[in-house]
Amino acid sequence: MRNSIIILLVKFSLTVGFNPGKFSNAFEATHGCLQFSTQDECLQYIPTNRFKHLHVTDANVTIMRMGVMANQGPHIRLSPVEFPTGVKINEIVLSAWNNTASEMRSYVPNTVGISGYQLLKRISSPGLLNQFYPTMFTIEIDHNGNVKLIKDGDRVPLVEFQDQKISFEYVQFCKYMAPATFFFDCPLEIDQRDCSGVVQN
Repeated sequence: MRNSIIILLVKFSLTVGFNPGKFSNAFEATHGCLQFSTQDECLQYIPTNRFKHLHVTDANVTIMRMGVMANQGPHIRLSPVEFPTGVKINEIVLSAWNNTASEMRSYVPNTVGISGYQLLKRISSPGLLNQFYPTMFTIEIDHNGNVKLIKDGDRVPLVEFQDQKISFEYVQFCKYMAPATFFFDCPLEIDQRDCSGVVQN
């Protein structure tokens, strides 16, 4: 009898202590995305006009949703051409420096290094990335070169910067200091906070 009571109490405690909400599948956010994983190389530049889920609003704002899973420092490069040697590109560096800070910059890659380096924005971003689950976000770019990076579920941008000459006909993904898995060409996030079910712009 006593053993039966103990077993019932244990089962009850487990039932009370188990909260399914704590074990939600973070990878559901990557449904419909393309994926690229790398330990030692960059993905070749790929044309964004081939993206299935690239969205342009009536106000001529281009929206791309993507995500990354890494310890630190993945790079996202935006370019006007497929092979940008001698051509200015933009680079978004997410939570490098031991997952503490992010930078947005531009420069011209060439055969011996880079030139024309310009730091556009640097922000503190401690703990932004995780190697076990994806950090998902959208990049919004308007016709004046205003750029917003917005994490899924947030209304306030993680970072904003401007480069009137930014071009995003091609995109490249690179790891830095740690292996990385990128998710790209993702369906736009449905805003779960609104009852309307309207795609978040």
